[in-house]
Amino acid sequence: MKRFVLAKLLPVVLAVSSCTLSPEKSPPSRFHDLGPLPSRADGSPAAWSAVDVDAPEWLRGDRIRYRFVYSDPTRVGFYTLDRWIAPPSELLAQRFALLGDGGPFRIRIELEEFEQIFERPGSARAVIRFRALVYELGSNKRLAERMFQLSRISPSADAAGAVASFAGLTDESVSTVRAWVESMGVVHKPVTGPR
Repeated sequence: MKRFVLAKLLPVVLAVSSCTLSPEKSPPSRFHDLGPLPSRADGSPAAWSAVDVDAPEWLRGDRIRYRFVYSDPTRVGFYTLDRWIAPPSELLAQRFALLGDGGPFRIRIELEEFEQIFERPGSARAVIRFRALVYELGSNKRLAERMFQLSRISPSADAAGAVASFAGLTDESVSTVRAWVESMGVVHKPVTGPR
C-alpha cells in the first residue's frame, strides 16, 4: 500500500519541485530609438552637408544612463530592461544628417553627456551636453565652435520618461545648432573645396 501511495505521489512531487527549481523567465529587454524621424517638409534644409558625432568610450554603449544627484551623485546607474537600439552618438547623428542638405558646412558634434538626472526622488530630467564645431566643407578650416547644454523634464521618473524626454531634447538640440549656424552670417558663403 505504501509503495502504491509513493508511486502515485512521486510524479506530483517531481512536477512541483521542477516548477520551483526552474529559473523564472526575466521580462524581455525593450529597445528604444528617438521616435519617428521628423519630416523634411517640416522646415527648409540646414546649411550643412555632412555631420560627424563622436562620444567618449563611456557613452558608446546602448544602455540608458541615470544619476541620483540628490543622494549619490558620483554613481551612474543603468536601466536593466530598457536600452537604446544604437549608441546615443549614432541616434544623434541620424537626426543631424536628416536635416542637412547641400550646405557649405561640415558639422562635428562631440557628445559629453547624455543621461537622465534625478535631482530629487520622483523628479528627473534628461540632459545633453556637447561641443559643436563648424568646418568649411571639403577642408579642415574651423569656422566656429560652441558648447551647448540642454535639458528637458522627464514626463515620468523612469526609463519611459527618459526616452520621451531625450526624443524631444535631441530634436531641440538639432534646431538649436541650426539656429546658431545660421546666425553666423556666412551660410551662403561659396564652397571652395571639393565636396
